[in-house]
Amino acid sequence: MAEKSILKINSEDAYFEKHYRKQMEEVRAAAQQEANETYKNEHKNHCFRCGTHSLVEVQQGDVHIDICINEGCGAIHLDPGELEKILEGEGGLFGKIKSSVFSVFK
Repeated sequence: MAEKSILKINSEDAYFEKHYRKQMEEVRAAAQQEANETYKNEHKNHCFRCGTHSLVEVQQGDVHIDICINEGCGAIHLDPGELEKILEGEGGLFGKIKSSVFSVFK
């Protein structure tokens, strides 16, 4: 009889431990998402090069380019894939450059 009680206690402990672990994972994920959003909002329009709040968005065709207007900086920030979109109109120049560069590493 005591053996059944011990098994029941162990299985209850395991259940609550699993439940607690799942709750903690959810809380941590929500906190991480909130921290990412806060960071993103706090650093919106900050130049990655000079660190000032001086990025301006300029549209080039269908691409939005971020340019730092801080005197002495002038950094250009492109999101992933934007360089390829800009160079598409250059007669496939980007593809030729990319294949030339990567052919060196074969």
